[in-house]
Amino acid sequence: MKQSAIKRVVPSLIFLILLLFSISFLYPVFFMINNSLKSSTAYLKSPFSLASGNLAWDNYATMISQFQIFDLFKNSFLISVFTIIFLLIIGIVASYAFAKLKFKGHNIVFILTISTMFIPAQVTMIPLYMLFSKIHLVDTYWSVILSYLGIFLPEVILLLTATFRGIPDEIIEAAKVDGAGYFNMLRYIIVPMGRAGIMLCIIFYFIVTWNDLFIPMVFLQNMKLRTVMVALSALASRYRGDPTFQFAGLVLAAIPAILVYAFFQQYIIKGLSAGAIK
Repeated sequence: MKQSAIKRVVPSLIFLILLLFSISFLYPVFFMINNSLKSSTAYLKSPFSLASGNLAWDNYATMISQFQIFDLFKNSFLISVFTIIFLLIIGIVASYAFAKLKFKGHNIVFILTISTMFIPAQVTMIPLYMLFSKIHLVDTYWSVILSYLGIFLPEVILLLTATFRGIPDEIIEAAKVDGAGYFNMLRYIIVPMGRAGIMLCIIFYFIVTWNDLFIPMVFLQNMKLRTVMVALSALASRYRGDPTFQFAGLVLAAIPAILVYAFFQQYIIKGLSAGAIK
């Protein structure tokens, strides 16, 4: 009887814990959306009350018309997309070599590549800024994209190498017997069978680069080139007396990352478990 009672209680307890975690994660989002629909007076009077009466849609209209947030979206989108493209092109080729090709010093090169993950990004900013200044890349998208490549490429290689190791060697050997070359192998076997890990990279690094503040703030001084997060940071210091205006900007800035996660979240578990079972 005691065991049957425990079996009934444990699922309910787990559900309750997960529900509390969900509320703790979702409440900040609700707080941001709710207060973005208030006037500054209503917010300062009662920040934890529900928005009611005449909702302040003007906050969003101002962000779109005067702050021109969609132009900032373009900057963030270009940086995120080109970063992901280069990460995948280099990462897929390198990961296939580490996972399936045997060459002298294979493990040493892999360990050295992965070890760069442990170098803090802040340590590299001054040398990178000096380098980019000399080759005139400061205040261009390329300074941010190349910085992201240096920081995130080892992580991509680690994930995709684990994913590609889960592809049976027999399939690759059969393709070689059929005359498949190196690039055909990548196109028709490695990429399709490693799709879960590749999609995880797309989701994760789009969200990370879209939400990043530090690197674009360092390298992009031109207001026309700044990403949405850098511009919203400047907005926060400029409009401290109107927090609802800032909330509206944050809600709009969060939409692309949320949409990417919502559409592709099914690949997250598949990508994380890829390579665990061969």
